[in-house]
Amino acid sequence: MAVENNKSDSKKEKKTSSSEKIDLGAEKFIEDVLSSIQTKTEDFGKKLSDYKTELQKPLTDVVETENGLVVKMDLPGVKKEDIDLKMAEDQIIIKAIFEEKSEEVKYLQKERSHGKTIRTLTLPFSIDVEKVKADFDNSILTIKLPKIEKEVHKVDIE
Repeated sequence: MAVENNKSDSKKEKKTSSSEKIDLGAEKFIEDVLSSIQTKTEDFGKKLSDYKTELQKPLTDVVETENGLVVKMDLPGVKKEDIDLKMAEDQIIIKAIFEEKSEEVKYLQKERSHGKTIRTLTLPFSIDVEKVKADFDNSILTIKLPKIEKEVHKVDIE
């Protein structure tokens, strides 16, 4: 009987080792597939972000300062009266109309902004809408957005 138990134990070991090989093979296959998907996703993300950046005109900088944010937007050829600025606590909407001269030419490449443009910027924190200041000088729109000063209230514990 002891011999039979040894034979069945070795069969179990063979089965276990072959099933372990299958598990390891399947695990490696899944890791390879996931790695491939991750690489393709990263490539797609890079290409998509490059494409998205290309469409984000006019060019805009958003800088965080100690007191809030400063937004600078290049608006060459735009008149002050052709700019519309709307605010919310966490969002800014800028509309501008670029002069569009009707030229009877065949463009081989056209990159400069023309016509109407709208940019909506979501802000990383709430701003004090009442204290926002905007200036338009040398075709650059500068918007100063102060943070909301947080009030601290004492709470009595009962």
